[in-house]
Amino acid sequence: MSEDQMPAAFVAPEAADLAPLFPGYEIEGLIATGGMGAVYGAIQKSLERAVAIKILPQEFTGDAAFRSGFESEAKAMARLNHPNLIGVYDFGEVAGMLYIIMEYVPGQSLYHSAHGIAIDPSEVNRLVSGICHGLAHAHENGIIHRDIKPSNILLDLNANPKIGDFGLARPAERQIQAGEEIFGTPHYTAPEVVAAPSAVDHRADIFSVGVLLHELLTGRLPADDQRTASAISMCDPRFDAIIRRATDLMPDRRYGSALEIAADLHHIATSAGPKVLRTAAAGGQPQASPRKGKTAASARKTSTAPVVVIILIIAAIAAVALKRHSDRAKAPEITIEEVVLPAPVAPEVPTPPQPEPAVEIPTEPSTPPEPVVLPDPEPEQPEPEPEPQVIEPKSDVPAFLARARGIMRKRAEPLINSHDLNLQKNTDSWSRALRRAIRKIDHPGVRGNADVALKEFLDLHENEGNRLPALNPYLSTLPALVETHEEFIEKQKELERAVVNELSTLSATYILGIEKQIERLNAENDPGAVALLEKEIELVREDPEYFPELMLDPADQ
Repeated sequence: MSEDQMPAAFVAPEAADLAPLFPGYEIEGLIATGGMGAVYGAIQKSLERAVAIKILPQEFTGDAAFRSGFESEAKAMARLNHPNLIGVYDFGEVAGMLYIIMEYVPGQSLYHSAHGIAIDPSEVNRLVSGICHGLAHAHENGIIHRDIKPSNILLDLNANPKIGDFGLARPAERQIQAGEEIFGTPHYTAPEVVAAPSAVDHRADIFSVGVLLHELLTGRLPADDQRTASAISMCDPRFDAIIRRATDLMPDRRYGSALEIAADLHHIATSAGPKVLRTAAAGGQPQASPRKGKTAASARKTSTAPVVVIILIIAAIAAVALKRHSDRAKAPEITIEEVVLPAPVAPEVPTPPQPEPAVEIPTEPSTPPEPVVLPDPEPEQPEPEPEPQVIEPKSDVPAFLARARGIMRKRAEPLINSHDLNLQKNTDSWSRALRRAIRKIDHPGVRGNADVALKEFLDLHENEGNRLPALNPYLSTLPALVETHEEFIEKQKELERAVVNELSTLSATYILGIEKQIERLNAENDPGAVALLEKEIELVREDPEYFPELMLDPADQ
């Protein structure tokens, strides 16, 4: 499509006007709009899942080349499945407009979160590594994105990156046709996309990743500041080498795959980089630190010290040896003549043993002495541990947590309502399945008794909520009913596991709100309240079910 055919401004249709065109979806509202179309939030009724519907301007529908590419691209994208890629569910045309239905990501784009801001290098490493893994999966399946930039990277509630807007993507085997419009974004687009569009391959995306890496580290595009990223933001110089190779003007000199970039980023994250320090003499500029962090003078002192110690030790040994030699020289000599032996002593003659006097043996045995019983030693009592000092909070922590949980329950309400509806559907299906199982019982008497027992059982538990009760003793004797019951119990467990996983994604927002409150309380010098809030964060992080239970059972908290 040529520039004179592009719409001057795309006017997004009202959500109410789209509703009749998508009967299988409940259109909730407009999320975003731009020159390439508009995105709406919706609920797919059949699967009860949140989706995003993107509508393209009618001008694109009239472009035969674009329509053909759009169809092949959508089919290729639907085959991809990766946590760092936004999934594509369906595509088509309605009322003269092309549309694509995608996974809904409840978060902001990287552009809205970090435009013009230099992000912490460790966070940049994590984000770009995730982007590289998602791109590698697309490339392995023959898909080139062609428009990697911050506004096309969405961050979910846990700040995990997900690459979206594959509207410009195309299968690697499909070459640009003569007259086909070249899309892309200035400063992010590789030079060959404009100079030789028919030869573009996955390395065009590698170029864009290099630009993105520089921008996140510095808050600036390379085109706006020609200095290296480390010179601008004092980050690890090894990032410069990655950016330089990724954005090389010659595709053959770039990284061969996005996974290679991820590997180099992983190396930076897991190994210590070169140390730099600032000195007044250098005017605040970084200087390489001396080897092992020592000056030349201190190095000389260190190397001389062992020699001095050795000399002192040798001198001490020599002094001891000389003293011993002197002592031996002063001792008097003793001759044989001067030795006087003692006179011999006659050996003693042993006295023969004398017979002992007879002892009269008593006729009655004497009473044996009573044994002496010593008291058991008392066990040593361990010293009581000092009780931890409890600092009373100044702020009303329970009231704050109640408000925070109320806000999060409001956010979680659509998920909880959907979960309750799914549980109710499972319960309804369960009761119908039990009736069908009873009708299949061959014995008329057993079938009649089971039918009566089931009716009484269902009436008894009618008002006990939407969770399945245990079968009563009689129904538990019928194998067909037990098997059916266990099948739906397992479905109920799956639904509960699913809602726990979905609610867990909101826990990061809950923790973030508490951390903000802790910052305020630290400023107000309220350590007692801070300790209670830190305990709440610890519970959320250590127990995966703690936060979902807060959302599902507010009355129990």
